[in-house]
Amino acid sequence: MGTLLGETVTKRYPRRGSVQLMRLRAAVSFTCSQCRQVKKSRLVAVSGANLLCNGCYGRGEAEATEQGQTPSSETAMSLRTSEPSSPPLGVEPSARGTCDPARIVVSQSDSGLPYSVMDADMTVTWKVHVRARDLLDGTCPVPAQMADKAPHTPLNAAFVRGRGRKARNIFDYQPGVRLRLDGGRTLLVGVSWHPHVLPGTRVSVRWDQRTRTRLHFSYTRLSKPVVFGGTVVRYAYDPKVMTRELAAFDVRLDRVEELVLIALRELGYLDERGRALLPQEALLRNTVERAQPERHSTKKIREATERLLSRGILTWEEGSFNRAGELHHPARYGETPIPLLCYTPTLRDAERENPRNGVGAAYSASAHRVAGHLMRIGHLGKEASPEARAAYREDHRRAGLAGPHELPRGFTYVREHERGM
Repeated sequence: MGTLLGETVTKRYPRRGSVQLMRLRAAVSFTCSQCRQVKKSRLVAVSGANLLCNGCYGRGEAEATEQGQTPSSETAMSLRTSEPSSPPLGVEPSARGTCDPARIVVSQSDSGLPYSVMDADMTVTWKVHVRARDLLDGTCPVPAQMADKAPHTPLNAAFVRGRGRKARNIFDYQPGVRLRLDGGRTLLVGVSWHPHVLPGTRVSVRWDQRTRTRLHFSYTRLSKPVVFGGTVVRYAYDPKVMTRELAAFDVRLDRVEELVLIALRELGYLDERGRALLPQEALLRNTVERAQPERHSTKKIREATERLLSRGILTWEEGSFNRAGELHHPARYGETPIPLLCYTPTLRDAERENPRNGVGAAYSASAHRVAGHLMRIGHLGKEASPEARAAYREDHRRAGLAGPHELPRGFTYVREHERGM
């Protein structure tokens, strides 16, 4: 298939005029000829001597589709020479002091690193909010204080409920947990997380050199189980992390509506309640970019947004942005106001759910039913298994849903199942 930028080309998509989209074996860094941004991706579009990122290529496709045209060499030329109309999130506003709503910066850093670290002579304690990648890979972040002291021999781990003196109820014991350096971060690997642990669950970890069981993982049980979005939660959690990490977990919508919600929850500004907020222009632009290579038109995405608003899944809130283009909510005095689309996760008492309310509503204090759902794994460099693809096709056809029955790129599928202690 040839090479591009030093990497092997694994797939060539159908040529659109003079533009050829290619998939590479590994992600490469390059400067897009249209938006002038440095990108790192496995998807690169080539037009003569110019390189386009997947987002700019997709926007050209979507615009041509909306106009009832087939992208041609003239379209490709306009992609190469026109100035970017809406840069990605994170681009600073122009020097004129104006700010296109699509340029809004969501400057909420979230490293996923341990916090509340306490280092004593023989013990190190810390807290962490579990992420989807930790559940998939069986890992847990470790603070530098432990990484500097701990031996690189297998460690024993105990899982307990409660905290402090009450954290004595060991319900699982796992030997063979190891330390591993991964991209500058030290991780515990070989951790078998339990079914009740969700992305966003707060975990307290203690490493004690004086005991035979050196690692203790403990969870703080909520006084009453709650349903966050459509997911039963039994342990203390961070609403922000749960909104981000459980995107596409708790709703069954058509594909375009799902893409809108995923983009809003993964890219939006998060408040303390876990609400995700973003200007409509930024949401539209990023949904178009992230939907590739499905090439949904901007018209379809706008219509999907209107449907979500009409059903109350999305609402309008007011925020503001400063001279640097940074988004804030609620609106701050002296800043430029801006309307924001808002996703608010539902929160209710799990014990009040009626098992007869339908699929996904059978919640109880001891077990609950989880509806079939998509889980995003593409950003982890993973691909869905053949079994997951077959299960998605079968359930999609059985539900009589419109659209293709193939699992979307970058996702895996988890079938409806029971979870609980």
